[in-house]
Amino acid sequence: MFEELKNGWQWALSRFWNLFSVVGVIATFYFGLFYIPDYAKENLYSKSALAQDEILEEVGERLFAGGEMSIGEIESSIEQKEVFYKIDFPFSTKQTLLLIRNDFAKNAYIPLEKRNEINLKVQSLIEGIKDDPEKSEEWTELNYSKWISVFLAIASGLLGFLSIIQKNKKDAELEIELDEENISFEEGTVSRRGYDYSQMVSEVLKELNLTITKELKATPQQPVYGPEFEVTSSKGALLVETKAYRQKVGVNTMRGFLYMLRQAGKPGVLVSNSTLTIRAKQLLQQHNESNFDAKAHFVSGITKSDVKSGLQAIVGA
Repeated sequence: MFEELKNGWQWALSRFWNLFSVVGVIATFYFGLFYIPDYAKENLYSKSALAQDEILEEVGERLFAGGEMSIGEIESSIEQKEVFYKIDFPFSTKQTLLLIRNDFAKNAYIPLEKRNEINLKVQSLIEGIKDDPEKSEEWTELNYSKWISVFLAIASGLLGFLSIIQKNKKDAELEIELDEENISFEEGTVSRRGYDYSQMVSEVLKELNLTITKELKATPQQPVYGPEFEVTSSKGALLVETKAYRQKVGVNTMRGFLYMLRQAGKPGVLVSNSTLTIRAKQLLQQHNESNFDAKAHFVSGITKSDVKSGLQAIVGA
């Protein structure tokens, strides 16, 4: 239990900056999409309240004076306040008229007869509204500038998230390259895995009816460093080297394999139960661009059938 906690703590420390970056991306999304500062909310509420009071006062004054008023004029008044205060008015035209009627109904200083007259005018205006869409937006609805900030927040968040993924990939590749320094030690101490894999590749070569002109006999106690086999196919001689690793095949292994091919002046294939790192792939491609007589191939396969199908594509058997 203690060992598991210790390993977990070490893992968290080694990836502190990655975890910190993830928290930063999440915070960017939250503050960009959902969080509205209190001062911004208060400012928005204040502007909306001022606009509401002014609209109710202007429309109510005209109705009280007995003047005629159309729905279009009320909508125009609302739009003017939206432009002036740079807000989205929270109430529809119908809701605005209901607020006006409520204000007059509660005003005991206005004679009842006058209040009833205004109530009839307001009701007439309400009935004249056709398919008035009620505004479902809250006072905190986003305007154009906020949409831009949201877009920038999403874009920066995505870029941050992608950079974290890319950084983790590079860290993993670098970790593999650094760990390769211990591979030679591993091959000498835990050689049973490499020996068994080499024996399987030998069986595949025989099943493909390839002539093995040279074979370095490895044993669990004495592993082979370099090509284990040299075979002859319809395409000519081919050197074969096997690697059984727990992680990806990195630059150091690939560099040694390519050096061996250049020295021999022959093409070859590296067979492994793993895959190549990005840098190892790039190194192989660069080698093949300038070494046509010593072309390098790579076959990744865990099972015998995987290895066989990969070698068949190279030797044409």
